[in-house]
Amino acid sequence: MRNMQSEINRRELCRERDKEFLELYRPTLDALLQKGMTESKARRAAAEFTVANGHPHYHVDHERAYRCVCHLINADQKHAHNARSYRTGNGAGLPKRRLRQQMWYEITSRVSALTDKGMSISEAIDHVLEHCRASRFFITPVTALTKICTNVNVRALR
Repeated sequence: MRNMQSEINRRELCRERDKEFLELYRPTLDALLQKGMTESKARRAAAEFTVANGHPHYHVDHERAYRCVCHLINADQKHAHNARSYRTGNGAGLPKRRLRQQMWYEITSRVSALTDKGMSISEAIDHVLEHCRASRFFITPVTALTKICTNVNVRALR
């Protein structure tokens, strides 16, 4: 039951991210089309611009954020204390994809800044997830076009 609820929460967060992406993508696409750019080039350019310049919320749940943030904080502390025994394992289910790792490092740095000011890790994570904006969408433009903008012809992207 818990895994099922976790999956439902994950899908809802993805829908929220997709909605936020489309709210930024559509006006950009319209502007490029009005300038006379071909549709396939405009879609690609709008996706690239939105991915790089959008400032969405972090669409992750507290439990997952807590596990990943604690893992990164502990790994940094181990590295600082004993560089020889430090291993860059993939503990706590940390994703291996580079963009997702960048997102977790960004969240962790914001949480660390808040914990340095006296907040607990849990409170800091809540604050970051609720009030802070990401520096970008942590997806590739092709993923955005093929999974979020589903009416796009995939061949035009290559």
